Amino acid sequence: MSPVLSVRDARKRFGNVAALDGLSFDVAPGTITSVIGPNGSGKTSLMNLLTGFYQADGGSLRFNGVELRGLPPHRIARLGIGRTFQQIRLFADLSVLDNVLIGAERRRGKDARRRAQALLERLGLLHARDWPAQALSYGHQRRLEIARSLAAEPALLILDEPAAGMNPTEKRDLESLLRDVRGQGITVLLVEHDMELIMGVSDFVVVMNAGQAIASGLPAQVQDNPAVIEAYLGVRHAKR
Repeated sequence: MSPVLSVRDARKRFGNVAALDGLSFDVAPGTITSVIGPNGSGKTSLMNLLTGFYQADGGSLRFNGVELRGLPPHRIARLGIGRTFQQIRLFADLSVLDNVLIGAERRRGKDARRRAQALLERLGLLHARDWPAQALSYGHQRRLEIARSLAAEPALLILDEPAAGMNPTEKRDLESLLRDVRGQGITVLLVEHDMELIMGVSDFVVVMNAGQAIASGLPAQVQDNPAVIEAYLGVRHAKR
C-alpha cells in the first residue's frame, strides 16, 4: 500500500541553523503516526513545511503522489491536508458554531450547518455552539480547533501538540477522539510531547533529533531505543 505522505531528504535552514537536515519517513494511510523529539528537534518546522507556511530548501514532500514543495497553504488545504497549531488559532469573538462553519467553507447553506453541528455534537461542544470561542475552557478550545479542521474533510489531519495544557481527563478524551478520527478513515500525523498519549494511541512513531529521524517503528520499539533515550535525557547508556 502506497504511503499517504512521503518525506524524502527534507531540508530547511534558518541562517546557519539546520531545522531539518535530511529528514525522511512515510505515513501509511488510515494510521496515527506520531512525531516526537526534544525541543528544537525540528518538529514544528516539519509541520510548517507540510502545510506551506515554510518552503523546503531541498528534498521531496509528497502527499498522495503530489509534490507539496512550492505550494501555498490554501492549495495544500484543498488537496486534503488539515492542521491545528501549537498555539491555538481560533476566531475568539465568533461563536463556536461559526468557527466550525469557516472550516466547512466548501459546503453550502444548510449542508454546511448540518456538518458543523454534527461535528460539535461528536466532540461534545454542541451545547456551546452559540458561545464565543473565547468562553470555552482551554481543553475545549483545542477540541474546537480540531472540529474546525475536520469540517474541511481532510484526508490527512496534522495535530501540533494538541494535548498541551490539558488535564488528565481532557487527555483521555483526546485519545478517544483520535481513535475515532482514525476510525473514520482519516490519517493522523501527531506531534506531541506527552509520551503516555503517544504510546497509547500511535500506530507508528518517528523520533526526531537535530532535524533528522534517529529512530522509527512501533511505540514499543522506539520506547527503549538507546538513541531515543540519549536524545531525551542527554546521557549515553552503556551497552549491555
